[in-house]
Amino acid sequence: MNHSLRDAIREVEALPEKDQEEIARALHQMAVRKRIDARLEAAVRRGGEIPAETFYEELRQKYGE
Repeated sequence: MNHSLRDAIREVEALPEKDQEEIARALHQMAVRKRIDARLEAAVRRGGEIPAETFYEELRQKYGE
């Protein structure tokens, strides 16, 4: 974990539980999106061998978005 993320987590820990939960959900959604984008980028690099709809469905099943 990098220094910036550790600092941000310390700040979040100082917030009320409700606010922590809201930020955690948003962070999780951002992380999942980053993973999906990375997988899409890899698929494009290998020539887009599967239909986008199939690819997105596999990612949704795997990462829960």
